[in-house]
Amino acid sequence: MDCAAPVSTSLDTDVMHAYTSGYIGKERVAPGAASCTWLLEELIGPNSPFKFTLIPVDHSSGPIVDASGCVFGAVIPPPRAEGMDKPDPMFLAAADECADLLESNQPKLFKHRDGTPRTPPKHHQGIFAVEAIGVSFGGGQEVCNSYVPSHLKILDMFLAAVCLIRLAQHASSRFFTWAPRLYSYYAENRARIERGNPGINWNFAKSIFACCSFNFGPQTVTVEHLDHLNYLFGWCAITALGKFNYRKGGHFVLWDLGPVIELPPGWTILIPSAYLRHSNATIGAGETRYSFTQYTAGGLFRIVDNDGQIHRWMSEVNLAEAKQRQQERVLDGLNLYSMLEELHLL
Repeated sequence: MDCAAPVSTSLDTDVMHAYTSGYIGKERVAPGAASCTWLLEELIGPNSPFKFTLIPVDHSSGPIVDASGCVFGAVIPPPRAEGMDKPDPMFLAAADECADLLESNQPKLFKHRDGTPRTPPKHHQGIFAVEAIGVSFGGGQEVCNSYVPSHLKILDMFLAAVCLIRLAQHASSRFFTWAPRLYSYYAENRARIERGNPGINWNFAKSIFACCSFNFGPQTVTVEHLDHLNYLFGWCAITALGKFNYRKGGHFVLWDLGPVIELPPGWTILIPSAYLRHSNATIGAGETRYSFTQYTAGGLFRIVDNDGQIHRWMSEVNLAEAKQRQQERVLDGLNLYSMLEELHLL
């Protein structure tokens, strides 16, 4: 397997089970931290209060590993041009096209009835416009189904765009590369959902993730946050888009561990976003940064494990069995990760 030097961290993945009920994570971001954005120079360097470590990128995938060599994420470059040691220019053009798609449609999605722009909302990830679409379960739902956004026609147009399909498939295929057992668990879960819901519509035929979000910026700068409703041991694919100097800003910050990772436009990072607190550094005035994220809610795994039943429908016996399965899922989650050494043998 061709890969860059691993991003080594002090994480002990064995403690992850303490932060989950079996399927989703626990919110643990300090209230004050959730309102701050940071310049790169405030995160690294001699004058930084954090003393985080800058991780530059090259043209190869870089696994993110814990102290024992367990792979719990990866930094994913664009695919290489055939026979060349540089990114495929057609893929980079697709990433630029995706950014243009978000930029040109942002005014249509986020405006008042009189046509004036809406102020970007504040949410747990920051202050920027965002739309989500896909298959979900949770928040009071009684069956898993497709989330229907208010601007379905425009988002359906996004999902049919060849440029976006290419980015989605690339992130999903690299997920399989670095976490084959975890990917297989996603695939099994997806197949079981399809058997119980024959008419369900996935975002992409060849991407394993159930849901995606479009972050419209135009300066998508996230605050420290967790996406704790995603499957805790699962990975979220975050693809950076736009026109910004990735050496000076837009870096991906892993607050629990210290790495500050360059993430150029067209690059993707895969992380357990329900467990690792993360954000990105600010970008320069006049620059643009958008992002495209793919993920799967923890509730989708729970409802499949429970054969489509929610707890309040269950008998006492079935509820006890469901809680036992939930405890087993806590212990099984880490077994879905791979060691770097075994991946090198593939």
